[in-house]
Amino acid sequence: MNKVTLLGTGCPSPSHLRYGPSSLVSFEGKNYLIDAGSGVTQRLSEVGIKPGEIDYILITHLHSDHIVDLYQIFISGWHTGRETQFKVYGPKGIKKYFNKIFEAYKEELHLRKEWEKRPNKDGLMYEITEISDELIIELDNTVIRSVKVDHHPVEPAYGYKFSLGSKNIIFSGDTRYCEALETSANNADLLIHEVFVDLDYDPRRMTKGTVDNIKDYHTSPEEIGLLAKNAQVKKLVLNHFVPPIFDENALVKRITKNFDGDIVIGKDLMQFEI
Repeated sequence: MNKVTLLGTGCPSPSHLRYGPSSLVSFEGKNYLIDAGSGVTQRLSEVGIKPGEIDYILITHLHSDHIVDLYQIFISGWHTGRETQFKVYGPKGIKKYFNKIFEAYKEELHLRKEWEKRPNKDGLMYEITEISDELIIELDNTVIRSVKVDHHPVEPAYGYKFSLGSKNIIFSGDTRYCEALETSANNADLLIHEVFVDLDYDPRRMTKGTVDNIKDYHTSPEEIGLLAKNAQVKKLVLNHFVPPIFDENALVKRITKNFDGDIVIGKDLMQFEI
């Protein structure tokens, strides 16, 4: 079945209800993973996908909550029979990041490889591709394009547009209101967009600047509604909730000030046929 699965819809704040940010596109026998947040391999297990069955990984940006389980996907993919290169695409810096993690585990991996004698040695090869300007992946009935979004001071940061046959699926990544994303999402069948709901000030772990700055590089519900309206998207799916626990009805009301279309409050393991 061709489908989109929300594996993790959370943010850096730990939540047993919403794991770290990650989504899965399964289309015509290929599996595409967008981001590798905390707990992604457990969520894959829950939907019956082995890490070794992931064909491409697309990283939106280098915030820790989006990449913390990248090595876990790599090594568990080998454990579950991956026989081809581990392929990752992402922003400048992703190659350095992965190589450093690989170096940290080098001795452990060597010992494990020599002792366990697994036959799929090619499954330990990897190819990390950094996006220089725009990423375009074309595979039969599939085209994937990067969309540069605005998550300053985290630069570069990307969303991704999947053109799957006649369907267009957009992942925002983390971003402020972004005109480039709005243009890419024009008439999209599915727009999967992050949202900053609100943060209660807590002087034990925040300053006033903390709340202001976190809010500044994410998108408000009202802005998401405006973007979805302008782009005339067919279905708006919300994910990467900041914070992970919130008033869902109040959130929808804020969005519907500008957008009266189909709105879905994303939850971990939610699936959409495409």
